[in-house]
Amino acid sequence: MKCFVPSLKAKGGCNPCNPCAAKNPCAAKKGCNPCAAKNPCAAKGCNPCNPCGASAGTEITNAEAKAVYNCLQPELKKAYSKAGLAQVKGYTGWVKINQVPYQSATHGSRYVNNYADKRGAQHYMRFEKAGTFQVGSVLAKDSFVVKPNGKVSMGPLFIMEKMGKGFNKSSGDWRYTMILPNGKIAGMTKGKGMNMKFCAECHAGVAPDQDHVLLVPDEYRMKF
Repeated sequence: MKCFVPSLKAKGGCNPCNPCAAKNPCAAKKGCNPCAAKNPCAAKGCNPCNPCGASAGTEITNAEAKAVYNCLQPELKKAYSKAGLAQVKGYTGWVKINQVPYQSATHGSRYVNNYADKRGAQHYMRFEKAGTFQVGSVLAKDSFVVKPNGKVSMGPLFIMEKMGKGFNKSSGDWRYTMILPNGKIAGMTKGKGMNMKFCAECHAGVAPDQDHVLLVPDEYRMKF
């Protein structure tokens, strides 16, 4: 893969930081993911498709994260499109909620970006004042991994789609879907593959106040 982080490659892949530290990386900031208080790297031998079970990521600067994502984006779009899901076609043209890619502790310390379609953006861009999302709202989170040697790799695409009332009470009627970098649908709420219960349970931590939607950390939010 042509995309890499030059500064890490030049250092020979030495990473003095431990991104799997047990402390809460959110530090009680607004919009924080409540699941981040747990150490996502603690359990060994866990399901590798669980977003919390990925290898620990490597910290890079905002500028580096942005450059890597710009390089990877064409490959990400091509890979995810193989799944054939109409609801996320052209997702990179939706409203982007974060300014630069940021590390998500509950997604294996992968770097992620948050997108919302027209319906979803009307709520998501209001952050704590979002209220209850409209039926049909779709939120997408793409991801990538940065390794200590500067190499990068694509991660899954995580999708939330607000379904009609009664679809699934425990998830607030959100349908969760995960698409792997090879285009395979790894799981979907009430669908084939994994039941995506780990996503639903984590997001339930902000229900009902935030309608199960975890917010972008303050420092990475787009200014609307």
